[in-house]
Amino acid sequence: MTKQSKGAGLPFLIGLLGLVALVAGVVSGFWIFQLNHAEAQCIPPGIFVEGIDLSNLDRRQAAAKLQQYEQTLLSKQIQLSYQDQAWHMTLQELGFMAKSDEVLNLALQNNFSLLQQRLQAYFRPVRRDYHVTIEINKEQMTKALESVVRSIERPARNAELVISDHGRVMIQPDQKGYQVNLEQVYKQLLNTDIRQASIQVNLAVNELIADKTTADIEKLRINGKIAEFTTKFDANNVNRTVNIRTAAARINGVMLAPGQEFSFNKVVGERTGKAGYRPAAVIVANKFEEALGGGICQVSTTLYNAILLAGLTPVERHNHSLAIGYVPLGRDAAVAWQQLDFKFKNTLPGHLYLRTVVTSDAITVQVFGDTAAKKDIVVRSWVTETIMPDQVIKEYDPALPPGEEVTVAPAYAGFRAKAERIFKENGTVVKREALPDSYYQPRPKIVKVGQKTEQTDPNLQAVETEF
Repeated sequence: MTKQSKGAGLPFLIGLLGLVALVAGVVSGFWIFQLNHAEAQCIPPGIFVEGIDLSNLDRRQAAAKLQQYEQTLLSKQIQLSYQDQAWHMTLQELGFMAKSDEVLNLALQNNFSLLQQRLQAYFRPVRRDYHVTIEINKEQMTKALESVVRSIERPARNAELVISDHGRVMIQPDQKGYQVNLEQVYKQLLNTDIRQASIQVNLAVNELIADKTTADIEKLRINGKIAEFTTKFDANNVNRTVNIRTAAARINGVMLAPGQEFSFNKVVGERTGKAGYRPAAVIVANKFEEALGGGICQVSTTLYNAILLAGLTPVERHNHSLAIGYVPLGRDAAVAWQQLDFKFKNTLPGHLYLRTVVTSDAITVQVFGDTAAKKDIVVRSWVTETIMPDQVIKEYDPALPPGEEVTVAPAYAGFRAKAERIFKENGTVVKREALPDSYYQPRPKIVKVGQKTEQTDPNLQAVETEF
């Protein structure tokens, strides 16, 4: 070969190499363009969501697959359990939500910046796994669990002291209550793997403790009856009977702690028509009148005698101004709203429970407490003086014929009486305690008279203006 031929081949070789480089550049540029375009429109290779291969799928195709997965997942049944009870519902009914859009956006992101990394991801993809975010609509969950909550929950029940009709003391034990802890249940559900084949959650339930337990009632030391007293009344006097029943009902069930004071007026309250009281005879200004609450002094009197027999301490007690007949003189306890009260104190070491029993013609007050503190007590009273009325009150009545007399109220004798409480042990008197003296005023006979003459008797006129 000549030098001329060698010189002519060199430019050809250079041109050929340039052409090859040009073609390579065009081809690589085309592939880079195709790769960028594919990555911009489709999910990169190697992307899996919940085990589903989304490689090279566009958004619509991937969204369809994820939506199908979401429907299948949320239609799964979950079992909610508590003790021996079980409830079933779907995850969707319970408020579960799958955030598939979020993971789809993440899958579509292009995280490769270098050409070498892009080419490697395209031709030799590395597997990347993603999971759908699970959330729960708490409001929907709460609504879905309403029937479940109703079947589980119950309030705590306090222990109670129960006295049978025959006077037997029993304790109704306390009962625990239950309350579904919805906040904890929400956390339980969020932390549950709902992708497993069988889904079961034991509901979080709080125990509610009663305010008064059986142990609290036992500490009261009320185990039996320590005293009772009964008085009789006329059942035909309907209004008076109603008043007795109404006042007795207010006392029934009252419990007194050691050292606590009982006030009849405070417990029974004001004697009003709204409170259920009716007009009946009461003593006002040393005479009988009709007023609301007539007859409840028999309740206070019966209670007074019961607490005396129980060994309790009277604090305030008043006798009636006129003698009454349902208890021996000296053993009554009169009350009047905001005027006269009957009070006593629990001086025993344990609690006391008052129970009233009203039959058709009798009222009984029972005192329950610690039978170990029960004493042998006798209460007696006696009249020390009888006071006969020394006058007759005559009232002028122009409606009566001249000289005619009509008895309005008979005379009542007055009395002074004493009472005492006797304590015994094994039949032997160990103590005598004087109780307050009582004074019952005499009441003169009251008559209405017709005018004898035209001249008015000054005494009659004076009496008329006094009453």
